[in-house]
Amino acid sequence: MNKPERHEVELWSGEYEALMRNGMISSVCKALLASPRKRGDYMILQLTESQLEELTGWVAAEANHAKTAEEERVLGDVCENLESDLYNIRMRRIRLSTSISRAKVGQL
Repeated sequence: MNKPERHEVELWSGEYEALMRNGMISSVCKALLASPRKRGDYMILQLTESQLEELTGWVAAEANHAKTAEEERVLGDVCENLESDLYNIRMRRIRLSTSISRAKVGQL
């Protein structure tokens, strides 16, 4: 069985810090947020699609239960970015699958 592909997930440093300040996210998603690479003003996480989906769910939940309007806004923005990354990963997989299927049909 193949290892799941890891994807670069780019978070602005302020977004990453907001996730780490949130007690629930930093606790439950500790392994997902561990050891990011720094690239300029961004923190880069290496996550599988499943891990990204898990992180996105926790960020969404915490955005919905934020203690302040600012925390709700920041976590909401992070959630939108993570959802966009997840969508792009899935669309790439669909496009790749479609192009492989077309190539196989062309070989017949």
